[in-house]
Amino acid sequence: MIWEQLCKDFEFIVAWDTEFKGDIKDAGELNDPVCSVFKELKSGKLTKHFGKKLDALPYPIAETLYIAHHVGAEALTCLSYGLKLPKWWWDTMEEDKKLNFGKVRSHALLACCKRYDIQTISVELKKHFIHELILPNETYNESQRSKILEYCTSDVIANEELFYKQLEEIEAVRKFEAPTTIISQALFAGAAKAATAKVEFDGIPINTELLSTIQENFPAIKETMIAELNAEIDVFENGVMKYTKFFEMVKRNDLLSVWPVTATGKLKTDEDTIWQFSQNCEDVNKYMLANEFISSQKLKGYVVGPDGRARTDYRMYGLKTGRTNPSTSRHPFNAPKCMRNLVKADPGKVCVNFDYRSQEIFIAAYLSGDPQLIAAVEDGDPYIYTARLVKAVPQGATKATYPKERKNYKTTLLACLYRQGPTNMSKRMNINIDYGTDYQVKIKNTFQDYFIFIKKLVDKTLIKGFCSTKYGFRYYLKPGADYNPRTFYNFPIQAHGSEMLRLALINLVEAGIEVNALIHDGIIVHLDRKKFRKQFIKAKKILEDASRKILNQTKATSYYCPVDFQVFRHAMVQDHNEDEKPDQDKWDRILKVIKQSTHGINPGVSKPNHRILHGSNPSAVSASEGIY
Repeated sequence: MIWEQLCKDFEFIVAWDTEFKGDIKDAGELNDPVCSVFKELKSGKLTKHFGKKLDALPYPIAETLYIAHHVGAEALTCLSYGLKLPKWWWDTMEEDKKLNFGKVRSHALLACCKRYDIQTISVELKKHFIHELILPNETYNESQRSKILEYCTSDVIANEELFYKQLEEIEAVRKFEAPTTIISQALFAGAAKAATAKVEFDGIPINTELLSTIQENFPAIKETMIAELNAEIDVFENGVMKYTKFFEMVKRNDLLSVWPVTATGKLKTDEDTIWQFSQNCEDVNKYMLANEFISSQKLKGYVVGPDGRARTDYRMYGLKTGRTNPSTSRHPFNAPKCMRNLVKADPGKVCVNFDYRSQEIFIAAYLSGDPQLIAAVEDGDPYIYTARLVKAVPQGATKATYPKERKNYKTTLLACLYRQGPTNMSKRMNINIDYGTDYQVKIKNTFQDYFIFIKKLVDKTLIKGFCSTKYGFRYYLKPGADYNPRTFYNFPIQAHGSEMLRLALINLVEAGIEVNALIHDGIIVHLDRKKFRKQFIKAKKILEDASRKILNQTKATSYYCPVDFQVFRHAMVQDHNEDEKPDQDKWDRILKVIKQSTHGINPGVSKPNHRILHGSNPSAVSASEGIY
């Protein structure tokens, strides 16, 4: 059924595989394609290309469905050749995830072929081709070219067989769904994968001059930072933490009664404990920062290519929640948050960091239809609204007048949504467990409809053996395996949040807007200063429209998740969020040491108007052109 429908929808259906020179983006660079092989499935025709230049794809992109195992590689091939991205993709890797996510460990081509008993080359032979034939050579003789093309062709044929096997299984598993629905969901995943490849290709513009200065002066930065911080907290001696002094620091901050202890009765000093208390205690935050520098041998978080762009791999559906998982070793946004300040727009460009405001709460509200939760998100600040609902603050309370209470109910509401118990939540908030329990009881009594909805959803998941999203992604219970029920409470919110961002990404790329990074519920774009207002309004509307489509899957209403933004040219400053103030403090300290280390010279540091515009009201943008 699905095959017949695909044949009606597309003039050509083409399996495609590419071999690359090098391990992708290890040095912040883009890899060169070595060869590509195409097989048109209706006719059986094979087309082979060897070399770094391809003038055009062998089939028209408007009429062709391209099938690949990990579409991102073939999309990067198009971009490397300077070709326009095809619109229609079917990713056999992502479809395997839909069929088996949670049940199997690997979704690689060879692993998939083994499960379906498809004959293909061995892992050893694959390694031979890559490491002994492709990677060691800069040029290839006729014999080598023939062998590489043969290897590439074998992957195309294997993936063709995998594609047919998948269609059979999809039809068996999703027999009550229309072929058009299944196809549209597959095309969505393929388009998202291709758009993500465009993000990888463009990379993140970095202030390389400032980065180089920090790297060169890192020993001085490290030494000075540790000394300055320890002068304020007096915990370290010769770079080593002294337990007695650590105990005194905890004691003078009145935290002994809530600080967790080991089996021997000593105060815990593990990373999680320190982080929890650092959120509300300045001395503990300084200890965490000093300890971080003590353990750092070098500046972490950035690998930049010769074009001044940082690059990473984005693994779509890389986490159990359905979120995209960027490579932790290379992604700048997995580095300490303060290092985000190194993101800098190119000359004549402006960077905008868009992010969905309270995305998780909005999704929870509209998926469940809980009227109280919907009222909370529509108020604009669901956390202070919640505090007012439970009468923890007066009706006229705001974020500015009751910041502590707002933060407490933000922590509690999110903890309840993700099934975090009162014990761990109380530790994080540095409060007595009785108070933490009371907070959670109030939340659950206030938003009863949501908790009834999510309990029924999880119960259905346990009966069916999987949970799914609007676009057909499924997370399966592995038969006979232990599972954490929190995964299934988290999944509807996180997976739909990720699909919201993927839909926005697809439409941004199609609109010709350069996207530089994906950050959980946010996205960084690179806009032309001369066309700033027009591009800004278009990009913001695309993000809002994507949220409308995800949130209103069962309603005729037009709810959408508000989009906040930060416009900057010189530094992605983190001072607008109370949770990120410690990171901004760290950055300010680093810049101070740099100035001292370079005798007052401040290379590459540009701080005027670092936060040109920040907020949620697009009407304010009209004034920005005068600033530039």
